[in-house]
Amino acid sequence: MADKQVTVAVPESRVAEFYAWFAAFLTAEPGSWPASGRDGRRGPRGHRHHAGAEPWSAQDADQAAWLYHELAPQARELFDLLSAEPGKRLGGEEIAKRLALDKGAHGVAGILAWPGRYSRHLKRVLPIATEGRPDGGTDYYMDPEVAALFAAARAGGPSDRGEDRQHRRARRRER
Repeated sequence: MADKQVTVAVPESRVAEFYAWFAAFLTAEPGSWPASGRDGRRGPRGHRHHAGAEPWSAQDADQAAWLYHELAPQARELFDLLSAEPGKRLGGEEIAKRLALDKGAHGVAGILAWPGRYSRHLKRVLPIATEGRPDGGTDYYMDPEVAALFAAARAGGPSDRGEDRQHRRARRRER
């Protein structure tokens, strides 16, 4: 299905929250509502789950390598940053400064759309977890086990042969 360009007005103080919600919307199963924080905080919290999604484990090295090497350069930089500091929560503005993103914290949330789609394709949760902050911002982090998986994916890329095998495996899971 083709994408439709949509323009909406969002209160300036809630733009970062909107981008985080929109990233969750893109990673949710079609026809379902995106995950949202129900604990009184703003924004989603933890890993984004979708039907049939499983957490990442040490056995997912091939899948992690495939996902990592599919990422756009800015998304790869975000994965590198978070995997280098396992478990450490970094605010959207801090990440935006480190990655020199023009759109600030809003750009961080936008970067997560394709990694979310790739994760859904692999039937895994988004490797980057989020937590809403009292000031309305969002913290991003990668759990230590997941960070180790993606640090290894960065260190050694898949061969063309391994990449083809991974694509076949992912297609079989979709059936």
